[in-house]
Amino acid sequence: MIRPVNALAPKVLFKGHDSYSDNPVNRKFERRLALLNAGSVSVIAGAATMLVARSYTSSWKHAGWFGLGAGIITMLFAAPRFLYKAGIKAYTKEKEMDVFTKEKEIQKKLLSDVDEAIEMHSEDLSEKLENYSKSKEKNTPNPSEKPSRYRNLLSQS
Repeated sequence: MIRPVNALAPKVLFKGHDSYSDNPVNRKFERRLALLNAGSVSVIAGAATMLVARSYTSSWKHAGWFGLGAGIITMLFAAPRFLYKAGIKAYTKEKEMDVFTKEKEIQKKLLSDVDEAIEMHSEDLSEKLENYSKSKEKNTPNPSEKPSRYRNLLSQS
């Protein structure tokens, strides 16, 4: 049954482009997550300061002001550190995903070339199959070798 579109019907969002090669790392999300972490640390520090200050002050109001001040100071010192670490982590993730997506695109291209060569019955099929098997051998990890997450980053510098 086809229903008419009205204001209460949910929108259907279709994307017309292929997002396979897009990098899934979202720097804005990483930044917001770092600020959320810094905020939670400052709230905990403020609450702890308020509880300690209550034993030295006459009312909860004064202890609350001490806790609020401690929370703000903690946020001022913790937020830059969290943002810096999140930036570095997002950069390394971005580079790893770039390598991964480029590798997948190359593999997809090789496979489509092999398929076309099979359909066309071209003579350089054996050469393409040999190139594909060589690239596959390079990508399979050696069991005696320890896998390193940052091998690509270290080899670039």
